Amino acid sequence: MKEFDLEGLSREMPYKMPEHFLDDMTERVVAQIGKERKHRTERRIVALFASAASVAAVALLFLHPFGTSGLNIPDYESISQCASVDEVLQNMTADELGVYSMMSNYYGN
Repeated sequence: MKEFDLEGLSREMPYKMPEHFLDDMTERVVAQIGKERKHRTERRIVALFASAASVAAVALLFLHPFGTSGLNIPDYESISQCASVDEVLQNMTADELGVYSMMSNYYGN
């Protein structure tokens, strides 16, 4: 193993510090801590809104599942037994009329 000769090393500082470097050190450190606290607070707020949006999306999926399986939309046979379109529309619930309205707007009828 190689031994180091510590006696031959120079005792001078290997770098030079700017003249007034330490004069405003406290102010710079406090300013940096303030920036970090603000950034941390902003991240917490973003995380809070993201988690609230996730909970709302999951709740929406459970409360209002996709598809129309829960609605009683008349099929072709029950429509063909009716005398007119007015009779079909009178027998539909408000939810079914809403779906009909959306579908008719979508298809342009």
